[in-house]
Amino acid sequence: MQAEILGVWQAALWGLAGGGAAALVSLSAAVKAAGYRWPWRRRGGAGQLRAEEVRERFWARLFVLATSLLLGAGVAAAAHGQMTGPWPAFLLGVGAEASVRGLLAGVEVSVRKPEEAAAPGVPAVAEDATAVEKGTG
Repeated sequence: MQAEILGVWQAALWGLAGGGAAALVSLSAAVKAAGYRWPWRRRGGAGQLRAEEVRERFWARLFVLATSLLLGAGVAAAAHGQMTGPWPAFLLGVGAEASVRGLLAGVEVSVRKPEEAAAPGVPAVAEDATAVEKGTG
């Protein structure tokens, strides 16, 4: 008996659950690292945070959670046609953030300076990009 392929919404929901699981594991590690306190709060004393700093850290953590959830749902939904159950969708949701981070780690963005002594008739790199944009290259 062959299992049915997951629909896009089913896969997205399982990916959402996986993204949430990954975010909770991350939050759990942050709580442990902060001495079993909320990571956006500090102990009282000279290093005490102002109320607006606490809110800012809270909203930043909430943004990270939402990003993890949406990324997990999106990755699982994108691969829904290749899944035959909830477990693969859940695992895609768990690993979505790390997978995308790994893919983007290989992307290098750098600014190239035009060559000082370009050969006659051969545009420098920056000039070549401009020529392509204008449709002359």
